[in-house]
Amino acid sequence: MKKTANIRYADGKMFIKTPFEATFVAELKSTLKDRKWDSRSKEWVVDNAERLQALNLIKRYYELVEDNQAQEIPQLSEAMKIELANNLPTDITTEWLSSGDLEIWTDGACSGNPGPGGYGIIFKCNGETRAKSGGFSLTTNNRMEITAVIAALEMLPKKAKVVIYSDSSYVVDSIMKGWARKWKANGWKRNTKDQAVNPDLWDRLLKLCDLHQVEFRWIRGHASRTENEWCDQIAVAAAHREDLPRDEGYRP
Repeated sequence: MKKTANIRYADGKMFIKTPFEATFVAELKSTLKDRKWDSRSKEWVVDNAERLQALNLIKRYYELVEDNQAQEIPQLSEAMKIELANNLPTDITTEWLSSGDLEIWTDGACSGNPGPGGYGIIFKCNGETRAKSGGFSLTTNNRMEITAVIAALEMLPKKAKVVIYSDSSYVVDSIMKGWARKWKANGWKRNTKDQAVNPDLWDRLLKLCDLHQVEFRWIRGHASRTENEWCDQIAVAAAHREDLPRDEGYRP
């Protein structure tokens, strides 16, 4: 008797929860290009573009239970796509920041880990949206998650009060729970034996957090937030650009 796989859909993604089966996991990794393991929810996250491939694979190993129907991915405006395709800097002005409360969504992506990586940023203030992206030719997913936040804060022309939303618990917890500051105080060591990873980025981010009034909020990835979905689209697109620069701080 086959075990059961539960599938749900949200914001252009399918979320797959199954009992562990090593051969299924190996085949999923080799078959699907746009897939990511969500360690919090214990689910595989797959783009709807590969939905039929994923379903055919799942059916070979499990009985299938679909909780809802696939949804369309919310799309970026054409103007924003053009801006991001040309990698133009977004005009974040003092006047714009003074018009209301600032919220920022960030996300990082990596094609392979390590591999070519990208980050996406969505700025929202007074009902208006701005966006920015970038990437590197060889990096890691965690470095892109941190870099997204750094790039966002570095674009602010003056001291600001901002709420940053990220689906990376690594980023949110390291700042909000004080882990990164403890690592720095201990000479970039997590404990008596282990070095902290990505100290170059954490040092930059801590300095920016001292400059601005920043609150980090964790959100579940691809869970009915259009801004988070946009960030993911932007980051993935950035990771696939040609002639990406080197990530000088990355150490294999």
